[in-house]
Amino acid sequence: MSTKPKANNNPLPLSDILKDLAIIRSTGITPSADIVNNAETGTDSDVQKAVAVSYDFLQAARGAIRLHDSGKVENEGNKIEQVRSKYETLLEDLQ
Repeated sequence: MSTKPKANNNPLPLSDILKDLAIIRSTGITPSADIVNNAETGTDSDVQKAVAVSYDFLQAARGAIRLHDSGKVENEGNKIEQVRSKYETLLEDLQ
């Protein structure tokens, strides 16, 4: 994972855009068609809702990727596995 400088003058870094596009493509959603349909048949509020939903989706996806890349989930899984193993050993000793 690349590190980003603290003072980011580029509001749309290429790496983030490519990740977002890959996530959108993998979901099978066609946002361009949805936005065009809403713009043609709907009101501005429909378009704003579509943009808000898209923004929320991207924020959640980025958060999930950050969590995955941080290794925290794997660490917690290892801790749970250790506790489970200890309880299995204790159960065997009690029987």
